[in-house]
Amino acid sequence: MFSDTGKKTFINGETKVVGLFGDPVSHSFSPAMHNAAFRDRKLNYCYLPFRVSKVDIPGAVRAIAFLGFKGVNVTAPHKEAVIPYLDELSPEAEFLKAVNTIKNEEGRLIGYNTDVDGFLYLLQNNLGNAFPLKEALLLGAGGAARAVSLSLAKAGLKSLVIANRTTARAEELASLLMRGGIFEDGMIKIEKLEKNFLQESIGSSSLIINALSEDPVELEFLARQNLRGCRAAVDLRYSPPQTPFGRWAGDNGFLAINGLDMLLGQGVKAFEIFTGEEAPSLIMKEALQNTLKRC
Repeated sequence: MFSDTGKKTFINGETKVVGLFGDPVSHSFSPAMHNAAFRDRKLNYCYLPFRVSKVDIPGAVRAIAFLGFKGVNVTAPHKEAVIPYLDELSPEAEFLKAVNTIKNEEGRLIGYNTDVDGFLYLLQNNLGNAFPLKEALLLGAGGAARAVSLSLAKAGLKSLVIANRTTARAEELASLLMRGGIFEDGMIKIEKLEKNFLQESIGSSSLIINALSEDPVELEFLARQNLRGCRAAVDLRYSPPQTPFGRWAGDNGFLAINGLDMLLGQGVKAFEIFTGEEAPSLIMKEALQNTLKRC
């Protein structure tokens, strides 16, 4: 068979299978990224997407061990649903109650959350150590927002504003972070996300992160005005590369960053979990960029 790069990919009785569980999965760039990495490292692995419905999660997770898969990535909406069927969780997955990578170790299924590594990778490769990461504004309070908030704490963030349409959900995330000692009392503020949301209370944020599945500009959450002190805006979505939120950031003089480097960073970590080898990050990034061009 031939890959999308035109290079031959051989599958035989020794091929190790890894993949992606989600619903949907047809949009994912992960197969292109991982298969390019396997070819570069000359590993007899194959990465396949599997559309798994919610009701099929128990059987699908058990099949990882039964069929001898080396592991799978897990995407929406199953990051929490897979947990009851795993044997062990990494500290990050245990804390966040969300798994995006499962490794099969001789029948024992271990869950990880490499989204934390992914966002740290994005921060380091786009902002570096000199960025003034004092306060950040996080739009959303779901699973992606949980991983981002833990990454921000690891990066040294001092204060976090969580804005969500349902404030109770934002309060749950704040409680989780403070209960786990990630942020101290008073370091997190909650705001209700609504039309033309921009207030003095979040004017000092140097970084805005969109962790919503929708675009906050299209929903009219963000007014067209400058935030005092803001330097960068990150949209966790990576396709299309330029969103209304990204254009809004550029129009207001902020550095606009999409989520492609977060996908790359979590993929690099997942590759190393699956194979035990160092990931070819440049090859993986090239595969992602090529896939994005074809969209």
